[in-house]
Amino acid sequence: MSGKYYIKTYGCQMNEYDSSRMGDVLEAEYGLTPTNDPQQAQVILFNTCSVREKAQEKVFTDLGWIREYKQANPDVVVGVGGCVASQEGEAIVRRAKYVDVVFGPQTLHRLPELIERRRRSGVPQVDISFP
Repeated sequence: MSGKYYIKTYGCQMNEYDSSRMGDVLEAEYGLTPTNDPQQAQVILFNTCSVREKAQEKVFTDLGWIREYKQANPDVVVGVGGCVASQEGEAIVRRAKYVDVVFGPQTLHRLPELIERRRRSGVPQVDISFP
């Protein structure tokens, strides 16, 4: 995979750090570069926060506008990470069936593995386990 990635970060300072780590993983594994435009990205990630008010609603609002883009570009990987992902897990995929990967802060290092499993199997991948 080559191209770009887009990460939208919600909430706390820890999420800023985790988003940076996600970017590092995508750059090291796939050679992707960051973009501020999700419509230029091959990987779109939402790094969620459950501490800030209405974070869950915000991520589902953003997932709503990305749905049409994903339908028109099925090879684009859409992922939800962070604390809301840890709390909601499979419920995210049930509510937004076009989400490819769901992962918690403690499993972001497995992001390339989750993406590859999703591509091979065609089944959304959820890993919110603790290492």
